[in-house]
Amino acid sequence: MIADLVYFGIGTYDQTSIDTLYATQGSVKTELTTNFDLLGELAEKPGKTDSKLSKLKTRNYTIPGKRTSTVELNISGLSTKQKNFLESTLFMSKDTTIVVVSKELDRVVIFTGLRWTVDWSGEADGLFNVVISTEFSGVTSNKIYLLKDIPAGV
Repeated sequence: MIADLVYFGIGTYDQTSIDTLYATQGSVKTELTTNFDLLGELAEKPGKTDSKLSKLKTRNYTIPGKRTSTVELNISGLSTKQKNFLESTLFMSKDTTIVVVSKELDRVVIFTGLRWTVDWSGEADGLFNVVISTEFSGVTSNKIYLLKDIPAGV
């Protein structure tokens, strides 16, 4: 996934919208160019997703607790203006959807309706590397969507 493109938009998807808007490579391109802004490319260490189920211990046995998931995306090549926007409340205080898409438009990962935080590290030639991250509790089924082998077409 290194060098895949990262887009963002304010708001949340539901399953029906994803089924329609990401049905073909043409519809993916239309959705991203119409409703999203290009953020940058994934860096050499593109990111990580971690999901852990906590356990509540009683005196005699252990029962399942809540699930906590963490997502980190490493994005390279951001300008000072982009970095400053990502650090502002215009980005960090809103439910935001992040879409990672291959350059061929046949693979898509959608992180929908999450609040993200931004940390930056390293600057080269006026461009920054940033890590955007989020953490949420509960199931991942309505927050993370993985689509692959999206057919060509309009």
